[in-house]
Formats: sequence, C-alpha cells, structure tokens
Amino acid sequence: MAAQFELIPSTSNFQSTAEPLIIQVSESVVDTYFKYRFILVIKDRSGTQLAKLKTHMLSASNQVAVFDISRVLDDYIGPNIVNGNSPAGTVLTLGRTGFSPANIVSESYEQFPARQFELELGHEEAASPTGEPSETLNEASTTLFAFRDEFINYGDAYARGDGSFQPSSSADNFLSSAPNLGTESKFGSAWGEVREHRIGTAQGSVMAYGAEGSTAQYLLIRGFESDGTIIATANLDLDAVGGDTTPTTDAQAVQYIGVGPLNLQQHASAASNTDLTTLITDADLAYYELYLSSTSTVIQANQKSVVHRFTIDEGCTNYPRKQLMFLNRHGGWDCFNFDQKSEERLTGIERSNYNRPRGNWDAVTTTTDWTYHAWERGVTTTTVKAEKQIRVSTDYVEEGYVDHLRDIAVSRAVFLVDGSSLIPVVVTDSEYLFKTTANDKLISYSFTLRFSNRPRLK
Repeated sequence: MAAQFELIPSTSNFQSTAEPLIIQVSESVVDTYFKYRFILVIKDRSGTQLAKLKTHMLSASNQVAVFDISRVLDDYIGPNIVNGNSPAGTVLTLGRTGFSPANIVSESYEQFPARQFELELGHEEAASPTGEPSETLNEASTTLFAFRDEFINYGDAYARGDGSFQPSSSADNFLSSAPNLGTESKFGSAWGEVREHRIGTAQGSVMAYGAEGSTAQYLLIRGFESDGTIIATANLDLDAVGGDTTPTTDAQAVQYIGVGPLNLQQHASAASNTDLTTLITDADLAYYELYLSSTSTVIQANQKSVVHRFTIDEGCTNYPRKQLMFLNRHGGWDCFNFDQKSEERLTGIERSNYNRPRGNWDAVTTTTDWTYHAWERGVTTTTVKAEKQIRVSTDYVEEGYVDHLRDIAVSRAVFLVDGSSLIPVVVTDSEYLFKTTANDKLISYSFTLRFSNRPRLK
C-alpha cells in the first residue's frame, strides 16, 4: 500500500521554522518491512530537490511516523535587505529619490524570508535485513510556505501557521513588532488600537508583509494634526507602485513598503500623488496612520491589517540622533531612534611593531661618517588594528516598548542608519533587563554596538 500524509501544517499560511515543523505520515497495511519505510523528498517551488529524509515506522502495529523538517527549510530562507527595485540600495531607500522613487513597494531580492516548498512522500522496502532496498517515490504530495517567526513563548503552546502576517483581516499585522500601547486609532474605534512608531520628518522606515495569501490591494494613509484634525487621506495601489497582489514566486511572497516620512514624501513627488504630498508635507502634521485595505476608500469592513501610527518626533537637539534598523522576531525590519547621549570608542587596539636600528648604515663611505638623526625611530609600528564600538541610549520610553526593544538585544541583524546607507553592527550586551515603571520609574534603554567591519587605520 502507498504511504500517505495524515496530519500536515496549513498549505497556505506561513509556517515558522523556529519550532518543530512536523509532517505526520502513515501506511494502512500492517506488515514486516526492512530498512527505512517512509521517504520524504523536499523540493523548492521549481521542483529542485533540496533534501531526502527517511525514517522508520513507530512499530509494526503502528504504521505511523513523523518528520521534523524545520531545520531543512530554515537553511533556505533568510532576511531580505535589498531594495528589489534598485538593488544597489537597501529596503530603507524604497520610494526615495535616486532609487526608483515611483515604486515604494518592492519584492524580496537575493534572500527570501518566506518560500514555498513541495513535499513528496514515498516508501522503501527490502526482502530481508541485508537485502537491497527499493524506493517508491511520490505516492503523495503537498506544498507549504515556511518563514521564521521567533515568537516570545510565555508558556503558551505555539499557534503556528495562523496567517497573521498575510493580511486578510483587521487583526492581521505587518511583519513588525511595534508595540500596542492601548491608543485607539484616529480612523475610528472600529479600526482598533494602533501599533506605535516615533520618527523624524527626515527619516526613512520600512515594513514588510506576507503578500502570499493576502487580500490587501491598497495601502491607506491618513495624516492628522495634534488635536486629531484630518489633514488628508491618501491611498497607494500596491500593484501600481512596485508591488504584486497575485504573487507567483518566492521573491513576491514577502513584499516591502517604504513608510517613513522621507519615503512617502519623495515617492509622492515622483508619483504625482497630490493627496500624499499634502498629507506628508503639512507643517502641522503630528502623526499619520496607515493600514492595508482591499479598497481605495476608508471602509472599516475592508480593513486587511491592524493600524500603525507614526508620530512625528524630531528628537532631542542636545545629542545627535542615532537610528537603528533591526531584524525583528517575525523576520521583518523595524526602526528605532536613540536620542540620548551616544559614545564612540576604539577598543581592542592591536599593534604590530619591529625594532629598527637607527643610523645611516647604508650611506657610510670613506668621506661620510656614520651618524643618526634624533627623530629616527627605534621601535616602529607597522600595522594597527582596532574594534570600533558605539554606545546608544533611548530617550524615556513607555513600558510597552519592552518587547520591541528586546528584539534589538537578540536580533540576528542590526544596522546603524547613515543617510541612505546601512552600517552593519553587532549588539555586544549579554543581558537585557525588562524594565517596568513600578521598578524603574522613567525607562531608558542602552545598547553597546560593535561595528561589524573594522575601521581602516593608517
């Protein structure tokens, strides 16, 4: 009898490789078989074989087995950092001048945060323990999508594959860990509570979402004055500004939107979006909110994501602002500003020296006496190596940012933003204190970052 799938994850919702990703298989005939029994072949979307796994049945009377494919799939997914419209730039440049500004949405490029995999199930058998086994492949097949969601487990079971990052309802989210501080959206109470960001008018930002399985067609943006007065409402047709709402490739499975004031302003000019220009350039703009929608008009019934709010905050003028972009727990990118004192230093300085004899040894003649100059070196340094570090500190923040900032402490990829460039850094702190208002009163966080590449020294 043929092998068959019994229980598998959803074939349409993204499945996380951070936890066991179990495929349960069976065969209905009870018999004695030698060698391995079940064979699981894993292929990519195009049908290229990536791995072949084999396992035994649990027992002769229980013709069932399980495969954990999480580690295999994890090797073939990774974070995307590239602006797919202008590969010389990063995702933080989406919509910005010099980087295909008419397109503010891009597909993944080079690495794919979510991919489709094909699973083919078969079996093998042999006539005796020493006999040569024969394989029978592809007796059943299925597909699934995998990504990496490093959720925070507080003792609850992992509700895997719920589609929450493939926006198709008002409860679904972007791939962002921005906090919910309990603030109601200014779109109205029916739109729910917002996820909070703070950003300057001259800064960029980016958010990602799972386009595979999403029913979103538009990005709706509304700007507000400090008293809640509406400035303007703009919409972006995702298909018209670089996106693809009917994805058919791994590159299209996760897409990126430039959502910072700098992205929106420069894109609005390039795309002649007058509503967006009015909204983002208004002198009284205090904050703007955005969400994904299936229509171009503000109708709550067609809301396809939670609402994110970007509050305009130009930062403390006493210290230069440091912005970090970091890979969050969901496999997307978030940005955060550090407005308090920052300190740069060189550490671990190493010098290579040699002792050079002073004097004009090669120049002495019958008429030239041996001598030396006082400024000549004995011990001479040939090379200098050092590590560059920077210590950054937040302004005072609400307690609700604790998990969001925790993502910086444990992120696998952190960058210091320098204009349109990203400088790779590594967080060196070995602990992270979850601060509370009750214990710590005014809350501020600091991180020590080591530059990933050593500085060039003379």
